[in-house]
Amino acid sequence: MDEREFEQLAAGLRKKAITTCLSCGADSMQAEDVAQDVLLRLWQMRDNLDRYRSIEALVVVMARNSVVSLHRKGHSVPIMSVSNKELPSQIISPDESLISSQEVAWLNDTIRRLPSTQYAVLHMRQVERRSFDEIARRLGIESSTARSLLSRARIKLLDEIKKRNNL
Repeated sequence: MDEREFEQLAAGLRKKAITTCLSCGADSMQAEDVAQDVLLRLWQMRDNLDRYRSIEALVVVMARNSVVSLHRKGHSVPIMSVSNKELPSQIISPDESLISSQEVAWLNDTIRRLPSTQYAVLHMRQVERRSFDEIARRLGIESSTARSLLSRARIKLLDEIKKRNNL
């Protein structure tokens, strides 16, 4: 399967993965993450996809298994779901709450705008708590490349935070 054929199938497969994740009990952010991971794995195995009778069935199985794995690992708090509810018990004024929610929204948006490989490595390392060797295996890259991508993502986020805070 070449790149053009894969791109034509990707949108439909992504929707199928998200639908499967949501039906298996994942929330919308988890469903997006799993769908991205499934498409990334499909891209890596695109040369062998013709041996499967139904790529959609493969997507369903991959998505369902990923959600089950997430549930087995327990609830980790994604870096993009920080809210005031998770802060230590203290009284927060409405102004502080509004500012905090705006900052969280800005950070979520900034993280989503990272290049896809940087986002994938950041997510696998920070949210899924995967080792660099596991990240490298899943993405088909060297461990040192995974470290470099994570470093670049963190540097990019730090630069954006400094810009936002005029530092």
